[in-house]
Amino acid sequence: MKTIYLIIFLLNLLAFEIKSEVLVLDKLDTPGKTTQGQVWSFFTDGVMGGLSEGNVTIEQVNNVLCYRMVGNVTTENNGGFIQIRTLINPHINASQYKGIYIKIFGNIKNYFLHIRTPQTLAPWQYYSFKFKTLNNWTEIRAPFSNFKKSNFYQPQDLLNQKIKSIGLVAGFDDFKADICLAEIGFY
Repeated sequence: MKTIYLIIFLLNLLAFEIKSEVLVLDKLDTPGKTTQGQVWSFFTDGVMGGLSEGNVTIEQVNNVLCYRMVGNVTTENNGGFIQIRTLINPHINASQYKGIYIKIFGNIKNYFLHIRTPQTLAPWQYYSFKFKTLNNWTEIRAPFSNFKKSNFYQPQDLLNQKIKSIGLVAGFDDFKADICLAEIGFY
């Protein structure tokens, strides 16, 4: 009898995994806009008096169309970031997915995904996932359970929160940023 319950449990678990769907947010079918029709924006720490500089362009890198963010990230004058960010509208409930996936190409440096929710009201509040790029096209999966909150007074995790924006961030160190984003979505 225990064997039958175990088999039923495993089949239900397998069925749950099969039902997981991927939501593509952007794979540059309409460069500059997400599948929700939202526009990507570029920001630097200059909004806070920082001195980091950069830009984002749409390019082909190794025959793959992508957003290419390059710049000089500096922590001078309390700075330290450049980023490309998009709003999520309608908001995505984090409990419906396991995390975010990205297809990226980079310069073997550390970068971040930043998520903002209705609970992150101040500009310095976000949930962050750190990853290292490779000098080839790679898919990175960022489970929501691995995102870290930026302030102690935010809710601990993203479960049961709605995601209102996602940013790809080069920051928090002095370096030359060069990262390409070809696809981003939820898994």
